[in-house]
Amino acid sequence: MYKSVPYGRNSSRILPISLALLGITLTSPGAQAVGEPIASRSTNIAINADGSRLINLNHDSDSVSIFRVNPSGAGQNALTKLAEVKVGDEPHCVAIHPTKAEAYVTTADGFVSVISLSGVNANKVVNKPIPVKSEPRGCALTPSGNLLYVANHTHGSVSVINTTSRLVVATTGQTFGRPWAITISNNGDGVDTDERVFVTDFFAEVIPTLAGGPGRPFDTGNRGRVFSFPVGDFKLQTTTILSPLANAGFSADRTAFCAPTAHSQVYCPNPLPPDLANTPQGAFPNQLYDMLIRNGQMFVPSIGAAPEPPVRFNVNVQALVHAVNTSTLQEITANHVNLNAQIKDEVQPANPTASLARLFGNDIVAVDANSEGTDYFFVSRGGNYVLKAKLVNGKLNIGAPDGVVRFQTGHIPTGIVVSPDGKRAYTNNEVGRSVSVLNLSLTGDTVTTTEIPSAGLPQVGSLEHNQLMGKLVFYTALGTPDNGLSKTGIRDIKPLGFRGKQSDNAWSSCASCHPAGLADGVTWVFADGPRQTIPLDSTYSKLAMGHDTRILNWSAVRGSNTDFNQNSRGVQGGTGFVSNPALARNHGPTHGVSEALDLETLWIGTIRTLNQSGGSEAGRQVFEANCASCHGGAKWTKSQVLYRDNPALVGGAPSDTGVQLAADGGGQIKSLTANGNTLDFLESVGTYNAANPLEIKANGTRAFGESGFNVPSLLGVKYNAPYFHDGSAATLTDVYKTHRLGGGTINNTLSNADRSSLTAFLNALDGKAKPMSSEADKFRGLP
Repeated sequence: MYKSVPYGRNSSRILPISLALLGITLTSPGAQAVGEPIASRSTNIAINADGSRLINLNHDSDSVSIFRVNPSGAGQNALTKLAEVKVGDEPHCVAIHPTKAEAYVTTADGFVSVISLSGVNANKVVNKPIPVKSEPRGCALTPSGNLLYVANHTHGSVSVINTTSRLVVATTGQTFGRPWAITISNNGDGVDTDERVFVTDFFAEVIPTLAGGPGRPFDTGNRGRVFSFPVGDFKLQTTTILSPLANAGFSADRTAFCAPTAHSQVYCPNPLPPDLANTPQGAFPNQLYDMLIRNGQMFVPSIGAAPEPPVRFNVNVQALVHAVNTSTLQEITANHVNLNAQIKDEVQPANPTASLARLFGNDIVAVDANSEGTDYFFVSRGGNYVLKAKLVNGKLNIGAPDGVVRFQTGHIPTGIVVSPDGKRAYTNNEVGRSVSVLNLSLTGDTVTTTEIPSAGLPQVGSLEHNQLMGKLVFYTALGTPDNGLSKTGIRDIKPLGFRGKQSDNAWSSCASCHPAGLADGVTWVFADGPRQTIPLDSTYSKLAMGHDTRILNWSAVRGSNTDFNQNSRGVQGGTGFVSNPALARNHGPTHGVSEALDLETLWIGTIRTLNQSGGSEAGRQVFEANCASCHGGAKWTKSQVLYRDNPALVGGAPSDTGVQLAADGGGQIKSLTANGNTLDFLESVGTYNAANPLEIKANGTRAFGESGFNVPSLLGVKYNAPYFHDGSAATLTDVYKTHRLGGGTINNTLSNADRSSLTAFLNALDGKAKPMSSEADKFRGLP
């Protein structure tokens, strides 16, 4: 849930990384463990070297649960919970020292906690939290355990902690994009200096040399990146490119865009293919949550994005896994796979609400394998399952159509660890606040597992319960009941029994495009034109909640989360969460349509803007003088539902006589007039060009934009690049070249000094920043 506690207590001790001068020993004490040496990796659930202790992070409870593993135990006796330890806000990663009985936990408030696992301080935090940089995510230890590497997600850096002194001994410059996952090689020789650190950039980058120029939303227009460097030397950094798949294994119907004549010179080849209804589609790797190294090959799962039209469930989100040679640091293109392309070969089960068979990957967010590297296990977050794959000639194979194995988990699994003996796996179920125990010797398309509580659940019917249930609705790719959720226990809900409501065969969830409720950085080409994903943290003011709601979409064609039930139906291929779909329409009722949508709305109000660092008082003054009229207010946008609502439109006509709709149609709310004053919601700032071949609608006419765009929020703006409705501005510098201000652009209206100060202010703009007045505030008579 939303936390009002300020973030950003970051004061890491920064020292030059000369490990020899620091006197750090980079060799492992004692003999090496028998068996295949395992490369450490970032994870939110971990098991120690002898398999006796399991540590699970409770993201929403700000705690860590420590379990004793009972190898011969079955069912609920497979684990015994020993303790639950409070740590900082939103723990993300845990690493267990290979020889010391202690663990290290990164928390979103910018710290690493140290927990003892034995002795008089067993199961307690034993050190003052170690400050790193903003929003730490992944963490991993060198083979000796002497160094802990931490990915500072919004700071764009990596910190190194000496686990003996428990001090940060180095932090890189901001050269890692938005780093998330970390893995460190282990050749088993007991020496750290010949190992390599790998770090994922969470979001894909636009391919700068693409024909037609960068910034275009193509299925093959972006690429993933993995950075790496030798242990102890950031300077020798290498970038490994993860290329898009030219053919992801699925075809799209391009008829509406290309026939009978080519409405779009961008997406319709010349000459037109003979079968427009079956146009092969590609996909690029995005949202790189995890990595895994086995036997010289690194596997990088991702939520693959395919933004070209039409935006339809089987051609927009894919379950990609890229392969990298850890010696040459080059991708192995022949071994890249789309797990969905294998899943499609399965036969649809006769009773789909009782079987996991032919459930697609949706959000592949974690992977682990046995030590031999023969069996791999992929976590489907929205599908509540783990998918098994074998390595066949270096390439992953799930055994479709008849040999597919899936293990059922608790709600919204986000991490997995395989036991040292390879007999069991355990998943961290974030919404269920539980651990699932998987018996890996079992086979079948639906393997039942044991679910063991990790942290307490809120009281049924409480506000926290309803928010958590709303999070389940948001993250599931399966479904929930439409109603009765506020009176039902979280773990009593069976999403598989409502398969098909959120999406077709678990293709996608709301979180597929909105990680943590934010944005995936992708420009999607919808029927109304190109649209950059909008983060949802500014949907509701954290001060006034539902009394201060942003009008939704770039074109202001939707007014509430309830309206997005149409995405389940029209884009994701599901039936939605409303018994009467006519109620969930654009600018229709905002609440009361179904409890599922109401609770999802409640959870969206808790979405947190990620913490940034830095700032500029001079930049704040520049912003207030030039930008706050449109981008001020508690949500950092003047866009606000101030008109008569619930519903706002009836039969396409406004309920409020003061509402004016845009001339280019589609139910775009352009302005509101009251008491002789008019507040414009759609603004034209130079970002729309009717001649741009991307500005195309499915029926061949121009896309929405003639009347301007719904003012976006600038909360977390540094994190949400690229910018504008079409993603055409890669940086704030690019924004300044185009965005009109006064009689010109920001570039030629503001001085160099003012632009520099403004950039520093915007790059630090997060939930801690004090709002300033907007036009909407003045329209309401507020100061």
